[in-house]
Amino acid sequence: MTALTGLVAWYKPETLAASYANGDPISTWADSSGNGRDLTGTTTTRPLALASAINGYMAADFDGTDDILSSASYTHSGNAVVAAVFALDTIKNYNIPVGIDNNATPVYPPQFFSSISSVPGNLGVIFNDGTLTYFTADASYGGTPSSTGVNYVVVSSMSAIGMLIETNGDSYKRLVNLSGTPRTPASGTAYIHLGGLGLVSGSSSTIDGKLAEVIIWTPTSDYTEVPWVEGYLAHKYAITLVDGHLFKNAAPENAPTTYNATGGATLASDARIERLK
Repeated sequence: MTALTGLVAWYKPETLAASYANGDPISTWADSSGNGRDLTGTTTTRPLALASAINGYMAADFDGTDDILSSASYTHSGNAVVAAVFALDTIKNYNIPVGIDNNATPVYPPQFFSSISSVPGNLGVIFNDGTLTYFTADASYGGTPSSTGVNYVVVSSMSAIGMLIETNGDSYKRLVNLSGTPRTPASGTAYIHLGGLGLVSGSSSTIDGKLAEVIIWTPTSDYTEVPWVEGYLAHKYAITLVDGHLFKNAAPENAPTTYNATGGATLASDARIERLK
């Protein structure tokens, strides 16, 4: 197995638990990738640290009104995969646990990249409940998730490879170039946001729910690494993967711990924990 290269950012519950007690407002969620893309929040728009939120791990609890954590700007390649573990407290038309945007008004093709949802009229998806996909590509698509209080691991990507949407490892939700020309995301200056998109404010798009872990990376040519990431997250948070998934019954032996900026693993003392493919 090879390393998970092209790591963009990694936000882990362990780093929250090292800095915050239950109920504390989160001012900084440190980036564990080695790239220094820490997320920050200010005053009343900070989510709260919630102990034992998802399978015993701390999570950031967003109020669904204005809570958001944001990174400083960085140079974005235009291709990214986002994996997120979260649970919703309230159903909305647009729930955005994780977003990447350029802090400008969205255009089509998109100038932003969202792992879970989108704003109307712009590509982004991105939630499904294991049965239905809720997708916004234009005004004729859309929907609202139907389950609150359920822990999900959702992986999505808008890249030159195509569009990827998987929930709990459900591979038939993998969609490539849904219609028209391939929607290759723009590259350039970007920002990472948890809890919403920085260019979209207000309760219509911010998540009301708990977000435990987020991994963002540049995809390989065929998304080969996706099931390994799903397996790692699903077993860490006791989320049941779809039947037939490579790691339905056991976590990958080569699970990730931390990575440096170039993707090389920093291994745990347990010899079974090696590098992620």
